[in-house]
Amino acid sequence: MSNEPHDANWNPWLGCKKCSAACKNCLMFLTQGERFKNFGQQAIHDPTNIRRATSTWRKPYRLQKQAEAAGKNLSCFVCGYSDFFLPEADEWRNEAWQIIKNTPKVIYQIQTKRTHRIADHLPGDWGQGYPNVWFGASVELKRYFYRLDDLRKIPCVLRYADSLGMLESLMPELENQLDGIGWCVASGETGCGVVDPRPGNPDWAREVRDVCAQKNIPFWFSHVAGRGRKLSRLLDGREHNEMPKLQY
Repeated sequence: MSNEPHDANWNPWLGCKKCSAACKNCLMFLTQGERFKNFGQQAIHDPTNIRRATSTWRKPYRLQKQAEAAGKNLSCFVCGYSDFFLPEADEWRNEAWQIIKNTPKVIYQIQTKRTHRIADHLPGDWGQGYPNVWFGASVELKRYFYRLDDLRKIPCVLRYADSLGMLESLMPELENQLDGIGWCVASGETGCGVVDPRPGNPDWAREVRDVCAQKNIPFWFSHVAGRGRKLSRLLDGREHNEMPKLQY
């Protein structure tokens, strides 16, 4: 199975600004910048140049048609090469919300490090949340647990904790941070094949797995820490691919 817990990606805008410990070896910065020349695959972009994408805005409608044809919902990760709640994207976000509303069979995973901006940048008809939007918060270190508090203040159908690129053990505090959280994902850091990641410890992921089991929260393990782009997904000899149900 893929190491990504979603069927598709949607990047309505590109570029970002580093704001968190996990940003040091961010995939987008490593692959888009001059230093690594995008692995020789595409034109070089300035990763700090935040810009509206030119060719992606119809993709959700194509995913909607695929979902209708398949008779099931599809999951889509939003802004893997940016952050949905960047201030620089404020002028484009209302259009993105309208597209999300118009494609109800696509389940959007909107993960952010800027959780403090969510409440003031929801669509006017948000109510108790669009039924096809999940909100996630990055918590690679304990000091970012406040982001989960921010999520709990937002009405939505599902909130999740994202610890991809874990940089320390999140226990014992994590056990008391999962109220209202419906999914946890975790991994070691990757160097994307070009840099050495910071050291990781499989015990950190085991701790998240075990507390999720105690609380009946689905757990997804993406990969161990390593330099490569294709890393082992095994934790204690097996993959962990638990996800919330996509139906609503």
